Amino acid sequence: MKNRLKELRQLHQWSQSDLARELGVSRQAVNGFESGKFDPSLDMAFKIASLFNVAIEDVFICEAKNSMQTLVERVKNFFGFDFGFERFTEKAIHAIKFAQNEAVRLQESQVEPEHLLAGLLADPTTTSAQLLQANGTTLEIAINDHSFESGETRKFSPQSKFVLELALQVVRLQGKKSIKTEHLLWGLVRLAETNQTILTDLFQRYETDFVTLNSQLAETI
Repeated sequence: MKNRLKELRQLHQWSQSDLARELGVSRQAVNGFESGKFDPSLDMAFKIASLFNVAIEDVFICEAKNSMQTLVERVKNFFGFDFGFERFTEKAIHAIKFAQNEAVRLQESQVEPEHLLAGLLADPTTTSAQLLQANGTTLEIAINDHSFESGETRKFSPQSKFVLELALQVVRLQGKKSIKTEHLLWGLVRLAETNQTILTDLFQRYETDFVTLNSQLAETI
């Protein structure tokens, strides 16, 4: 995989050590990225693109499709519109991908907010899943059913797009660079508060403590 990392670094008049400090990695890692000796993780690639305020495709040029390029393209297709997808962390992308697969599995025509909620609960190591579970929200989700790679796609419903837009908005307002799973959760909570959706019914069914959840979210994001 070729990249323009050295060119972008030099345009900013940064040394490899300067860039390493910005990224929180070693100078040797930056040298390895620039030389193509090894590729950065998807999350690191997004971090690099955000640092230079460019799209990920403007940094990394793949001669042949690899896992990073394929995942980025899928996420862009999932959204169905230009949403600045390069700003999402890897865990947030995995939650979104899970939501997409959940919509396919349930034979739904669109990705709905409840599918996003399932995606946030799918990985128990994320902050969003831990916050939800701590406040009474659990779902019976068939995680094993998502081990396959479905060739089908689903576009996002207007309400789900609204959730994504809210997540992006709060990140911009806070001056942060990455949209994490907790920002997606923040968007879902705001939607549940302002609009009567199936998501609202799910939260009420599990007697989610919104007061505590909002307080903990505010501290997290």
